[in-house]
Parts: sequence; structure tokens; C-alpha cells
Amino acid sequence: MDPRFREDDIAAMDPRVREDDGPPEALTMATVLCVWEQGGNLGHLSNLRLPIEIAFQLGHRVVLAARELHRVPEALAGLRIELLPAPFKQNVQPADQSAFLSFTHILARQCFSSVAELEMYLRAWLCIFDLVKPDLVLYDHSPTALVASHGRPFKKVSVGSGFYNPPAPGPGAPFAPFSTTALTPEVLTRLATDEAQVLGMINQARANLTLAPLAALADLYQQLVERLFLTWPELDHFGVRPGQRYLGNQALATHQAAKWPTGSGPKVFGYLQNMPSLEALLRDLRASGVCALLWVNDLPPKMRQAYTNERLQFLSQLVDLNSVAAQADWAISHGNHSTASTLMLAGLPQLLIPRHQEQLLLARRLVVQGSALLAYQDQPGYAKEINALLTNPTLRTNATALAHSCRQRGDPDAKGYIWAALTSLLA
Repeated sequence: MDPRFREDDIAAMDPRVREDDGPPEALTMATVLCVWEQGGNLGHLSNLRLPIEIAFQLGHRVVLAARELHRVPEALAGLRIELLPAPFKQNVQPADQSAFLSFTHILARQCFSSVAELEMYLRAWLCIFDLVKPDLVLYDHSPTALVASHGRPFKKVSVGSGFYNPPAPGPGAPFAPFSTTALTPEVLTRLATDEAQVLGMINQARANLTLAPLAALADLYQQLVERLFLTWPELDHFGVRPGQRYLGNQALATHQAAKWPTGSGPKVFGYLQNMPSLEALLRDLRASGVCALLWVNDLPPKMRQAYTNERLQFLSQLVDLNSVAAQADWAISHGNHSTASTLMLAGLPQLLIPRHQEQLLLARRLVVQGSALLAYQDQPGYAKEINALLTNPTLRTNATALAHSCRQRGDPDAKGYIWAALTSLLA
């Protein structure tokens, strides 16, 4: 936490300003730039909504450079934000992310692959910074923007889950290895080699633009003056970090209520993408006798027609996740942070079928705590996991206990904390 504000600063400020309240007269308007570069769907923009609302209530100008501008009306409705497209690596080819050993490989695979490519992205980000002239930048999973920001005078704050905030390594340790990585001597040697290569690529691109070099990859995140962890310690992808303030996570509010199938059976909610074994999952759900309500992005029409019946229905639009979670007996997802955290707080057992490394790390956190089962998107069937969720009461007991543990800590008061942080940083 920034030493310039304390817990009693939060209590002294009333963050419950209405949307129609005017800005505080004592403050001078500053410019807040929000950036989102990596990842997809609504969770990233929903992370930015609360800080944006607070910045407006404090009387500041807000500009957003977003990866997916077409999602802004749904996630940030009613907020008059100046909009720009965010530079990001496009046409990334699918890869086996189980081979990714650390956050270094995320940078090299998903953010930039060569000095020339990185230099173009840096030039684009630098143009955005020069155009907007921010006093403070909020980063949601934006590594390349952080590369461009290093050495710039504006204040830098990250926002989002633990995955977007890799921890600083200890002396001689590799940068942000994943929990799936066995740190054998051979692996440590490879990590050191790969880190040196990525750092060299970054520093060469920065040198081409007459920017100072970084001493280490961790410098990208050490420049942050504040990290807003919109997650729970139980869901931190890198494990619980002592002394870190966790601010919880709120599901994106919608007005669409869920309408469950008319058939009988335990209620199962699914939030999924099309995947290699989707039909196997649908087949096993149908055979299990559950009452399933599923959102499946890119669902083939023939599959929808073949599996729709009185006990299995597909959604055509997103529904309110909190209301669904209150009615379901258990749930299926890929382990995206926003969905999994909402289901966790509802005390639901989960079947998690991760599609990439970030989701795998979160799934493993819930599995270790006994509230979820892990499956894979290319396995031949899911009958074993479905049967366990239907018959093993320990999963429900653990999920209920986990939700109780989170709620017992009390309201994390994300609004009050962010209000105090922005007030202090923009004073």
C-alpha cells in the first residue's frame, strides 16, 4: 500500500458519492489513463469500472485505451470515457501453454516475439502517452504498456487479479515461475537463459527509441506505486502474499434473469467456450440426468439442436451470474477469474476445464482447497467428474466453508480503498 495514505484515511473519506454528485471543488482535475492490452471478454473492463467511476466522482478526466472497444458499451455503460484502441500483439497462434514455465514465457509468446515487433508497439504506446498526457495510468494486464512506461513521470497503478501482478523474485530466483513448474537445476538454467533473452529484446527495442534499459524483468512491475488486487487470497494465482491487501471481486451486473429448463434434476450452470471435447461434455451431462443451463460461446448450431431438451438448455445471451449461482447446485467453467470467484463466494462446487495457463493456475488453487475438480478440454469424457460432483458431499462442504471463510473477513471495502488511493496519488 502507498505510504502516503493509511487505513484511517479510508475511514475519513466517504466513498458513497452518487453518480449525479458534482466533483469536489477543492481538487484540480487530473487525467487518468486506463489501459487494457492482454486477455479477452468482459472481466478486464469490469476490473476498471470501479476505479473509473471513482475517478469521475473525484472530478478527473478519464481516457481508456482498450483491446476490445466493442465491449465497452456492455461493461462501462453510462460512463463518458474518451476512447482509444490499445496496441497489442495480433494473430497469436494457439500454443500448448502447459509448456510455459513462467511469466517470462507469457511475455515472449503473447506480447512480442521480436525487437522490431516490440519497437512498433512501444512507439504506439508512447504516442498514446504523449497524446493523453496522463497524471496516472491504471494497467489491466498490459505488459507492453509497462515496457513503454518505464522511466515516464506519471504514476502507475495495476488493477486486476493476482496473475496480472507477478511477484518480485528473491535474490537469484527466476521471475514469476508458475506453480506447475518443477524448479530442477535444468529448468532453472533454462529460465535464466529465457529471461536474459526477453530482457535483451526489451532493452534493444528501448535503446532503438533512446530509452534507458531495464536491469531485470521484474522492473516492469516494480515501477508500480500501487497494486489494486481485485481478487481474494484464495484465488491468487501465485499463492497468498503476506501483507497484500485483497479487495475482492464483483461480478458484472446485468439485468437478464436466468430461466432454468423445466426438467427435474440437480441444477448445473455452465459458462464455456467451444472446445475440443465439448460434445463429450454435453453427452455426459445429458446422460447424468442433471438440469443444465449453459452459455457456450461459438456453439455449433448442429450441436445446439442435437442436445437441447427439457433438461438441457443453451443461453443466447449472458445472465446475471449472482442470481444463477444462488440457484445452482454446482457449476462448470474454464476457470476465468470473474466467473470462478463469483461461484466460489456462492459456495458452489465447480468443475474447471482450463483452456490456458492463467485458468489452470486458478483451477489448481480451488482444487487444493477441496472445492473444485480439474478436467481437461481434450479428454474423452467427463462422466467421472460429473458423478463425483453429484455424489461426493465433501466438495459441497469444502465449497461452503471456503465461501464462509471469505465472507467472515468482512467487506474488503474496495471502493473506500481505491477512493483513498486515487485521492492520495492525484493530490
